[in-house]
Amino acid sequence: MLKINFFIQLGIIALMSTNAIAKEADNVGMPQMSFPDFMPQLVWLCIIFPIIYLTMKYVALPRISEIITNRELKISNDLSKAEEIKKKIEQINNEHQAAIEKTNQEIKEIVSKINIKMHTEAEKKLKDCQSEINDKIEKEKNKLEKEIDDFNLNLNNISSEIVENIISKFYDDKPDSSIIKSKVDMYIESYKNE
Repeated sequence: MLKINFFIQLGIIALMSTNAIAKEADNVGMPQMSFPDFMPQLVWLCIIFPIIYLTMKYVALPRISEIITNRELKISNDLSKAEEIKKKIEQINNEHQAAIEKTNQEIKEIVSKINIKMHTEAEKKLKDCQSEINDKIEKEKNKLEKEIDDFNLNLNNISSEIVENIISKFYDDKPDSSIIKSKVDMYIESYKNE
């Protein structure tokens, strides 16, 4: 209460002195340098400074400090949320890498099984083909041996007939076929033994 009375009295003094000083100030240069102007300036300084000080202390600065505090809280919250998101991304990335590695391992196992299966099937088919080829070769060999034996049997007969025909052409007489056959057989036997 004392402060308010003091300010009111100071204001009254300033107003009273302002009229008197204004009359004298017409002759002076700069008002800041004029001694009679100091008193009103000091009065107004004493009035305005506390008003500005109190306004800044109780109105402006609390709002500014509240804004700064809210801003710091928001920044710290945003940083913590960003850290959580980063951890989640790293966790998801690790899970993704693990899934990729698991899938690659499964693919390798499947390919390995397929290769083994195809290799065993190929070996089985190769053995089957080899046995078929061996069977066919054996059949053809037997057939060829039979044909050679048949040819050898016929060779004796054919040779005997050819010799008979040649002798009958040279001598105009038909020779004894049993003698010719025996001689041809003897010659073929000697040829086989060599």
